[in-house]
Amino acid sequence: MRDVSHCFACGPDNPIGLHLRFADDGGRLRAEFTPGRQYEGYAGVLQGGIIAAALDDAMANLLHRRGREALTARLRVRYLKEAPIGARLVVTAGLIGERGRVYTAEARLELPDGTRLAEGRGTFVRTG
Repeated sequence: MRDVSHCFACGPDNPIGLHLRFADDGGRLRAEFTPGRQYEGYAGVLQGGIIAAALDDAMANLLHRRGREALTARLRVRYLKEAPIGARLVVTAGLIGERGRVYTAEARLELPDGTRLAEGRGTFVRTG
């Protein structure tokens, strides 16, 4: 198994990382985080690349927790609303397809009240 302790999104030892802590939630994977100003794009708004990283990592962690080691082959992100800096955000991911060595997953970034901020779909290829 690969060492992910310094992963930008979920690594606990990365001093500038998001420190996402994932938990299973009814067949999906879920993490909550509150981004600080160091991740700001426009004033008060979470930078889009950070959103993409959180969505990608949620999907990759979902596969990892299900024993499927894979790398991202394609990532599509749809930004729906501005994600506010300093607000609690929720990222979730679910598996939607599996064919041979290829997996398809989807992820969402939302406010705790369910307001959807961004959606992602990823294609992952099994390694090894």
